[in-house]
Amino acid sequence: MADANIEKISDFLSSEGEAIPSACDDEVAGIALAQKLYPGKPYCSVRQWVLVDLDISDDKKALVAEQGFRPILLYAHAVVNDSACRFSPGDWVRSTLLVDLKSNCLFETRNSVYILLGAGSRKTVEPAVVTGIF
Repeated sequence: MADANIEKISDFLSSEGEAIPSACDDEVAGIALAQKLYPGKPYCSVRQWVLVDLDISDDKKALVAEQGFRPILLYAHAVVNDSACRFSPGDWVRSTLLVDLKSNCLFETRNSVYILLGAGSRKTVEPAVVTGIF
């Protein structure tokens, strides 16, 4: 069972996914937009990002929606800048559930806004796969 999870995690990390074109190439402009739309909320700019659609039942999707979220996480291979100093440049990061996505540029969670720099991708996986990365 553990080998199967390791294989799924490896596949998630190495597979291409559905390409999403760049919506925010300029970090300075992305930060300014994040601060304008979400004043006071910490931001984290990232590259090599993946929108992770969680493969869950419709019942679980409904529960997530009732709480004001969408069943989507962000996984980024490279942190560029974190206003709250939670992550160092070059670290990877996995978000909590999505609240709002603006123009494939700003990914808002309950506590943070992630600025999606450059092109990214989208993948669908079981929650255990993406939460198994540490």
